[in-house]
Amino acid sequence: MQILETPRLILRPPSHSDELLLHGLHSDPFVVNAIRDGVYPTIEQSKAALLQFINHWQHNRFGVWMVFVKDEGQATKFAGYCGLICGGTYLPEDPNYIPEDPNNVEIVTCLHLASSGKGIAVEAGRAVVQFAFENLKLGKVNSFVRQNNTRSLLKNLKIGFFYVNDVIFENSMRRRLEVSPITAVKADNLLVYEYTDPETIRNK
Repeated sequence: MQILETPRLILRPPSHSDELLLHGLHSDPFVVNAIRDGVYPTIEQSKAALLQFINHWQHNRFGVWMVFVKDEGQATKFAGYCGLICGGTYLPEDPNYIPEDPNNVEIVTCLHLASSGKGIAVEAGRAVVQFAFENLKLGKVNSFVRQNNTRSLLKNLKIGFFYVNDVIFENSMRRRLEVSPITAVKADNLLVYEYTDPETIRNK
């Protein structure tokens, strides 16, 4: 597992100790209305989501990173998460879906309201996409955005995504965007280094 570091941010893989951080994020009214259709999660649902994030890292070479804003070089303020997941929400209804395609990878981002509108999502997204191309050697990364989510659409354009087509998932139209190594905007001074979860060391 790897940590990503940019001038303002530290992105680290999730840990079992992140339960309350993730539940607080998913319970933020801004997040509830933006991506959860107004439904607040239970603590059990947040724990299950965190376990999915951790398992994704264990079964792949990548996943979702927990995003922290730095203060004097240290990760101090939890902003949300940004990362890569296999597949996409649209896939069951996409006739072009090829399960074994290694490029069926999607970027996902979720930030607290207090961290939105400050360029954090763009900075984190550029780091994640750069990692996808330079470290994972992917050929593209997908993004699927609700048509009315102009904030997310603009953020993706700043990362280097471009519009491909519209797709339908659960009776909702989504904008499908892609970014390639050619169109991606690189992060400023991205550092990548290995990370070992302290909990894994303690449990050995």
